[in-house]
Amino acid sequence: FSKIFHLFGRDAVASGSLEKFAAALPKKGIKAGGFQPVDDAFLEDLDHYREVLAKAFKKTNEPLQGEELTEAVQRTIDRLVFIRFLEDKGIEEKQIIGIHGQASAWKAFLSLCKRLEPKYNGLVFKPHRILDSGDFHAPDDHAFADICQKLADPSSPYDFNQIPISILGSIYERFLGKVVHATDKRVKVEEKPEVRKAGGVYYTPEYIVRYIVTETVGKLIEGKTPVEISTMAFADIACGSGSFLIEVYGQLCAYHLQYYVDHSDKPGKDDIFSRDGTVHLSLKKKKEILCNNVFGVDIDFQATEVTQLSLYLKMLEDATMNDAYQFGLFKETILPDLRQNIVCGNSLIGRDIVDGSLFADVDEAKLKPMNFEDAFPKIMKRGGFDAVVGNPPYVRQELLINLKSYLEATYKVYHGTSDLYTYFIEKGILLLRDGGLFSIIVANKWMRANYGEPLRRWLADQCVLQLIDFGDLPVFQGISTYPSIIVVSRARPVENINTTIVESLESLELSEYVGKAAFSVPRSQLRADGWSLTDRSSSMLLDKLNSTGIALADYVNGNIFYGIKTGLNEAFVINGDTKKKLLQQDPSATDLIKPFLAGRVIKRYASPMGVNHLILIPNGFTNTHSSKTKDKWGWLKDKYPAIATYLQTNEEIARKRYDQGEFWWEQRPCEYLQAFEKPKIIVPAIVKNASYAYDLNRNYSNDKTCIIPTSDLYLLALMNSKVCDYYLHSIASTKQGGYFEYKSMYVGQLPIRRINYSDPADNVRHDHIVRLVEQMLDSKKKLGTAKTEAETNRLETLCATIDRQIDEAVYELYGLTEEEIKIVEGKE
Repeated sequence: FSKIFHLFGRDAVASGSLEKFAAALPKKGIKAGGFQPVDDAFLEDLDHYREVLAKAFKKTNEPLQGEELTEAVQRTIDRLVFIRFLEDKGIEEKQIIGIHGQASAWKAFLSLCKRLEPKYNGLVFKPHRILDSGDFHAPDDHAFADICQKLADPSSPYDFNQIPISILGSIYERFLGKVVHATDKRVKVEEKPEVRKAGGVYYTPEYIVRYIVTETVGKLIEGKTPVEISTMAFADIACGSGSFLIEVYGQLCAYHLQYYVDHSDKPGKDDIFSRDGTVHLSLKKKKEILCNNVFGVDIDFQATEVTQLSLYLKMLEDATMNDAYQFGLFKETILPDLRQNIVCGNSLIGRDIVDGSLFADVDEAKLKPMNFEDAFPKIMKRGGFDAVVGNPPYVRQELLINLKSYLEATYKVYHGTSDLYTYFIEKGILLLRDGGLFSIIVANKWMRANYGEPLRRWLADQCVLQLIDFGDLPVFQGISTYPSIIVVSRARPVENINTTIVESLESLELSEYVGKAAFSVPRSQLRADGWSLTDRSSSMLLDKLNSTGIALADYVNGNIFYGIKTGLNEAFVINGDTKKKLLQQDPSATDLIKPFLAGRVIKRYASPMGVNHLILIPNGFTNTHSSKTKDKWGWLKDKYPAIATYLQTNEEIARKRYDQGEFWWEQRPCEYLQAFEKPKIIVPAIVKNASYAYDLNRNYSNDKTCIIPTSDLYLLALMNSKVCDYYLHSIASTKQGGYFEYKSMYVGQLPIRRINYSDPADNVRHDHIVRLVEQMLDSKKKLGTAKTEAETNRLETLCATIDRQIDEAVYELYGLTEEEIKIVEGKE
């Protein structure tokens, strides 16, 4: 009864219980004996068809290479899907099913496409340079006929009259992540290199797409007439399979229809019609809207083809055979030619890279440089696009062609390690006409990471209207990229930015959530070293902490270091048994073998002991020995033969590096290595809460930690306090599961309250905090060796009490009010 009540009860239904229940249900696919979402099932089928067709085409057309096969297979599948769509919509008679029984299935398919081309035009049936040429030899008829049979109704489990166009878009988005590779003897379908490095293709959730388009296109067309809208241009400059453009087109058509319903005297003769008592936009009007208003760019030609296909399907979404017949009466083609609307090119790289002197040899076919003034001359002459939306690629620029010198010379947001999406932000905003709107979803790291500093500085001078941060929520399934949405206008900057921190994905209506949870962030609060998105009271508290303390990096004179990179680059981790064996052979190698800590064994206020050990090559504190001889590897074998043998046996690549006279530590100042030998504060790079340990055991740690060489127990208390942890959580990048990055770039910003030693009251505060820390360290040490549950429980309670006392002392030190303490403790 409880389940039924919470599903069908009046209040439950009103709050969307049925919709949520339906969304959670598995969707039947083609897997025998089970269920599979329709997009996963259809994608599997398409992948299979692609592989079969690619091998069949190559077998009868040996000269075809990978790029040609990719394009030919793509067009064949596009035609089959589009024909099946027309059949299920009732726009065309069912014909694919008949291909299977023809003497030549391939010839029957080409004949059908040739008959449909004059009627539909568009890209789909347009004669293709490979498929429709006289030189192309038909593939194995059985293989092709089998694909037609499986895809045709009633054999196929898919009803294209029921599958939303957005779902087809999500399927194609992932489909585009693979290409055909061909050699003389082999054909293989593989992921594109950039997709493989990114961990796959991830389709933007529909509710995100809908929100972004509503906040831009929806806002801009509101209150306008169809005539006024006809001159507007909306674009996605990294359009992929066209998901954002499908939504743009859908919202434009819905607005036009509603406008004509509300203004019955306004529509022209061919703009709307009535069917079964319902008003519809005519295909002619839909075609006009599509040509006038929707534009896209992508560097992948296959993506531009799929975008056009998706837009055609959207245009015909509620069409009937009679609608198509009406077009035929006037001898008009139904589908428009969208090659001037959806363009293949590089949105970030202009033709100046070819004409300039930065690059002597540019591979234009791969780079595809493009000027927007050439691709969209009318739009750019009138000032630019009215809106630019999308989800640009998240790709580290060093993974692509080395274009750093061009990007640095072209973009103000340039940084040597930034992702490509930072350039899409600058480019997209600059492509707007006055009053235009820009909105994209991108990783939220730009708000806090070092590489985002130029972008933050530049954006602070733009008209940022809205920021939405999803924190560590898994918006994209299967990928640990945590996104944000930004909305910017080409206008004078506003003083307050509408901001939302999304804490739940339960509601798929993002606009409702934003409406309830939004707060204002003053533009003056957006500092170049990191954007902290907090409400006014939190913002004032952060300002107070900043004014009370100085940055930790200044407090310790810049002595914050990352740990050592283990592996072939810097040092090698060994276990205790290996250490014992090496020291038995080389007792003098003690200086080279150091206790080693991984980040996971470092705990709050603990004094950790390394379980494993680290080999430093060679002695990290002096280079006098190695500098006296040119043969450094020979010197190492002479001085420490057991170490040299171990490396030669286990680290062949490393031995080659040393043969070349390369010792990694010579590139580091001696102070860096000496820091590990001193008393130090050490913290794992990714944890949920402050976990600063105090190390007196001369441990070395890996690059998943950062260290501060100091014996300042007062500083240790402040860093572990709730005050400093609240501050760090407001500026640091997040990770899934409630984790934060405790890296030097963030830790170095912690506001540390200096002690005025000439003030007796300050001395008392300092000494009180230090005594508490000494008690805490002693209690933690005893806790680590406790042998009974009773003793463990007593010490844990004592540590919690001391922790609370330290927090109270720090609150007093920073002069926090009761309300400010509630904010720090999350009790506001």
